[in-house]
Amino acid sequence: MKKIIIDTDPGIDDGMAIQLALHSPELDILGLTTIFGNASVNITTDNAMRLLEIADRTNIPVCKGTDKPLKRPFAGGVPQVHGEDGKGNIEHPESKLKPDPRSAHEFMAEQIKSHPGRVTILAIGPLTNLALLLQEYPGIEELVEEIVIMGGNAFCPGNATPAAEANILSDPEAADIVLGANWKVHMIGLDVTHKVLMTSEQLDRIANTESPLNQYVSTTFHFYRDFFKKVDQIDGIYVHDSTAVVYVLKRALFETKDFPVKVETTNSISLGKTWPSMGESDHEDGNELLPWKNRPKVTISVDVDANTVLQLIEERLH
Repeated sequence: MKKIIIDTDPGIDDGMAIQLALHSPELDILGLTTIFGNASVNITTDNAMRLLEIADRTNIPVCKGTDKPLKRPFAGGVPQVHGEDGKGNIEHPESKLKPDPRSAHEFMAEQIKSHPGRVTILAIGPLTNLALLLQEYPGIEELVEEIVIMGGNAFCPGNATPAAEANILSDPEAADIVLGANWKVHMIGLDVTHKVLMTSEQLDRIANTESPLNQYVSTTFHFYRDFFKKVDQIDGIYVHDSTAVVYVLKRALFETKDFPVKVETTNSISLGKTWPSMGESDHEDGNELLPWKNRPKVTISVDVDANTVLQLIEERLH
């Protein structure tokens, strides 16, 4: 079994991703670590605990992460996308669980050291907890198996701005640290997630099951579906976070390319953009240009077998 930590900001689509991971016997979920993003970290932490409570998986710890970006104030959640409560304004009671006393990055470090070379961190929110892990535990990256992030847009427009994807824009400085560290990073961004469109018909089939967790998550998706119908004029949803889970499960469904990636951190129109270094334009007199100098390559997903991804998700959630 693959040992994973899910770093998450639930969030409606995070809920489906956690649901999918819980339904995947290949995964040994060591814990959930929470982060601000779709809502405040207090809300996302409660939402994470609520998901585990409903799934009867309360043996999985939930560790609360940081409440703000490294160098910027928290800009607030996205209630127009996920509701004020991060779960579609469904007025569900708070979880009865309590978060683990360890902070997110402390928990990550403990698990990584306990299982050297065997822990995958699946990051489906802003990357601040991972940046703190790198800053406070020098050399920890050498002990991590891999980092799989849902975030970024290498060769396509953003969704939070024309230039940037939402998770990266939430803390571009943290993302630049994570994408520039010497560990294996896989970027599952909008280049592929905007190709994975789950229709309302497919969502309805998932909802038409007896699983309490499926029923709960499906209820939250009414709000999310309305957002995509209004903003993108689509009858369904783009499957962002769950696509990253499928990448962990079935890597052969994805086409990838490796490039160093630099994140725009200046307050320009491209703030939060993930810039891959490509071709001869990135070299001068045989030396790499300064922005990408000495940065390791990131494995970027550039294409995907979307139909098979959707089929796998639907099969697992029945």
